[in-house]
Amino acid sequence: MSAPSSSSRSIRILMDAHVHFYPSYDLQTFLLAALDHLPRYAPTDQRVLCLAERTGHTFFQSLAQDEIPLPSDRWRIVAWDPEGAVKIRHRPTHRDLWIIAGRQYTTRENIEVCSLFSDAPVPDHMTARDTVRAIREEAGGLPALDWAFGKWLFARGKLVRRLLETNPPATLPLIDTAMRPRSTLPPAVYATALRDGRPILAGSDPLSPPAEQTQPGRYAATFQIPVPDDPGTIIAPLRTFLTSPLTSPLTLLGTRDTLLRALARRRAASRHPAASRNPSSAV
Repeated sequence: MSAPSSSSRSIRILMDAHVHFYPSYDLQTFLLAALDHLPRYAPTDQRVLCLAERTGHTFFQSLAQDEIPLPSDRWRIVAWDPEGAVKIRHRPTHRDLWIIAGRQYTTRENIEVCSLFSDAPVPDHMTARDTVRAIREEAGGLPALDWAFGKWLFARGKLVRRLLETNPPATLPLIDTAMRPRSTLPPAVYATALRDGRPILAGSDPLSPPAEQTQPGRYAATFQIPVPDDPGTIIAPLRTFLTSPLTSPLTLLGTRDTLLRALARRRAASRHPAASRNPSSAV
């Protein structure tokens, strides 16, 4: 894989935009997987995981408040962005990883809407339109629509198209996930999004079985942002980039599942109970 170009006045972001942490995971294994999957081509490159925590889950808050123990000889939190992010350093290899607060909601119509950059809660099972509005106006997040098995087809596909028609590109990005089989054609809305300059991000979407703890970072987007004025912050420049007109599509890194692999992952997750418990209580 060749390194994307970089400018001396910008930094490269490598961002997995759809990440879950479950109580079945080992946190150190989870963090190391993300560091290993997200390649760094220059010392200024920033690795980023955007959480998609379900209602009632408080992994990010527990991590940010030092309630989750990490071996101090191997890990250290080196920055806290007050808007909702922490930077963790793996001390033996001097590699850094930003973890950003965020949530995932299921709407009344049974599509998924994510809240990027904010874990402030809004109710589940509202209409998709009201969920998007509440994330933006009440939680202060950036709403995003993430691809999920079967949820962008038929009537729900029409709903997704209506949401994109009524929300400008800079206000509602899309998130492709590793669960979308490689053999499938891209959803038609992706072509429209590219034409309109709507960001299409990428996320690994790890599921609840323990084997999934090595998924973070395996599917991500890369892009460049201006060098932040404060190196201890990341959310403001990311938000500015994603809510500004795009001059070129984002580059997606990594691979998605084969159809058989995606089905096997879904089947294994359906037999695993961990998704219903609060991850912070089991670390």
